[in-house]
Amino acid sequence: MFDWLFMASYKGRVVDRFEKEDLIIDTASVNGGSLPFETGITWPSEYPGSEGWIIVAAYATKEEARAGHKEWVKRLTSLGLPGELIDCSNSALQQLANVLSGTVRVAGRKGVK
Repeated sequence: MFDWLFMASYKGRVVDRFEKEDLIIDTASVNGGSLPFETGITWPSEYPGSEGWIIVAAYATKEEARAGHKEWVKRLTSLGLPGELIDCSNSALQQLANVLSGTVRVAGRKGVK
């Protein structure tokens, strides 16, 4: 559960990163997750509540992570934006938090109900 304490530096873990204004889409290897790679998104101006990262996808391989990252960049920059971002709860710590709170982290898009 506390494997994250022994993670390599970010530079050694990053698969890909996209930044535009306050949108950041980051895909990296992780410790303590059900799957070893994940994509996180923060975009406070469009998705209030995403400031602490919403983990939107997890992957079994680096190749899947690269392809998934490209898909999220395409989805958020050229396709219609989803109404909400739902945390996939890849980490054991987040899964425990979900059980204890009875909820899943969701960041709704600004102005969408």
